[in-house]
Amino acid sequence: MQTLIVISGLPGSGKSTVAEGLSRKLSLPILSIDPIEAAMWRSGISRDATGIAAYEIVAALAGEHVKLGHSVIIDAVSPVEPARQMWRNVAADNAVPMDVIEVVCSNEVLHRQRIEKRVRNIPGMSEITWERVQERKREYEPWQEQHLTLDSVNSPDTLVEQAMTYIQAAR
Repeated sequence: MQTLIVISGLPGSGKSTVAEGLSRKLSLPILSIDPIEAAMWRSGISRDATGIAAYEIVAALAGEHVKLGHSVIIDAVSPVEPARQMWRNVAADNAVPMDVIEVVCSNEVLHRQRIEKRVRNIPGMSEITWERVQERKREYEPWQEQHLTLDSVNSPDTLVEQAMTYIQAAR
């Protein structure tokens, strides 16, 4: 059964690792905000103009996939309700369920180390600072719908297995 899988969480929390693991296990595409936003910057679009636009692009692409009967994974911080509403709209407009998985890192020292050592190699996108992650954390709103919360102090394999169990149980 098709679904819209939304992987959410702060930068460096491990959401992309979970998204990639699910993508491999389920053979599903990942639509990730960061590479799209970086491509917009490389094309000359101002950084001030790309935040919501990248989310709109991912929502449009997700909508096209689900219209074709495919499931898709969205990899996005999705920190506030307007961003989350885009995913809800895609699911509702296409009558597909939405599975939300929020990835957190309960160990702040580990989270900070990940941020400070991270090299993602997304052309045109510099790495985020720990200070900016802390700003994003203050902006981050709680999810309203039922969702799975994964703590990335656990191994990536464990996280992916927990996510798989959650998605399968929802069906």
